[in-house]
Amino acid sequence: MDELSEWQECQIDPSRGMEVPAVHDNYVTALSIDLEQGTLILNTLYQEMNQREEQTDLRFFGVLAHHFNDIMAPSILFDVEYNTFQTLLNEWEWLFLKRKKHGWPLRSYETIPELENVLKERDLKAYRVRGICGLDGFVIAEKVEYRTQAIH
Repeated sequence: MDELSEWQECQIDPSRGMEVPAVHDNYVTALSIDLEQGTLILNTLYQEMNQREEQTDLRFFGVLAHHFNDIMAPSILFDVEYNTFQTLLNEWEWLFLKRKKHGWPLRSYETIPELENVLKERDLKAYRVRGICGLDGFVIAEKVEYRTQAIH
């Protein structure tokens, strides 16, 4: 087994999704959240018959909020995309309105457009984690990094 690489910044094209690293068809093997440090890590594994396996970990920093549906095995990623807040808030408006009275993700907003402005002011980004099956949702964070490891 090779060593894990150093953490590197992910490259995401707004129109095409995550380019580096490629996570399409990766299995999500673990999800860990450190609430005090504001980090969320997705551990993933790419497997193909008669080929080397590769582990790719995605680490989100400065996490304000996240939400995932269908956390189960198997969970297979389609892609991780950068979304505008308008797109994310439109898709998940029901969730933000439902959780607003509980102070999630912030206590300081009354309307969805107001929340969008606050998120932009804080220089956060919206990451849409799309699953083929299983885990599917989003992360609102400052940035996302990755590291890889080839498994023989």
